[in-house]
Amino acid sequence: MINGRGTHELSSTPLTGYKIATPMISAGGERTAFTGVGAGRKHVYLASDTAICINDARHAVPNAVCKCGFYCLHTLNAARDLTCAPENRGTVLLEVAVSGRYRRYEQGLRFEHQRVRKVWTGRCECGRAAEVFTDSGDGVMGWRQLSPCCASCAAGKPVLPLPTFAQLTGQDGVVAAVDRQPLRHFCSQSGLFFTDDRVVAEGNLPGRDPLLDAELAVVNARLDELQRQLSRLLDCE
Repeated sequence: MINGRGTHELSSTPLTGYKIATPMISAGGERTAFTGVGAGRKHVYLASDTAICINDARHAVPNAVCKCGFYCLHTLNAARDLTCAPENRGTVLLEVAVSGRYRRYEQGLRFEHQRVRKVWTGRCECGRAAEVFTDSGDGVMGWRQLSPCCASCAAGKPVLPLPTFAQLTGQDGVVAAVDRQPLRHFCSQSGLFFTDDRVVAEGNLPGRDPLLDAELAVVNARLDELQRQLSRLLDCE
């Protein structure tokens, strides 16, 4: 994906990059964070964090003779492409502000410090827009892995709304929303489109109220559960 050695540079003003990550929540439920999808998949990082080398903590990050550091791509579309791989279906898209030392590559950057600005969920495993997070059942020591989930599949489960996930990062200004652009041409069997029919500009995803989306997702999940309970009662009669 990203190759070549590049040259070391230092940024005094933040650069913008895009990446994918796995959403996490602390064992006590008081903090949300992320893990990488490559060699750093077992290393949890916060919304504002500095990279460390898991192989040699003595050298500066990023280092020319090592692959350490945070990684990002130049465009949102390039990062979105990564989510198509089966092993990345449970990831989220991030927009990050890059600062400190970095090495430039053809497709992106390898760098020292990042601050998450935006978090976008994609599709649930069923194909619908993922509007909440649920416990995936996986994780690392001290952290549980979250799974982006739609309201229907989350029915009856404890859910973490997207605005709450953003709030629990502890970083002011983080916004969490659904990336609805890839679903803009999909419709349900009833003919209703899953998104607005407007073409959404890159980096400016639909402006629905994320808090309202989360509340509606919870209500829909409860309604689905009530419907299932009613069906079971009717079957018993």
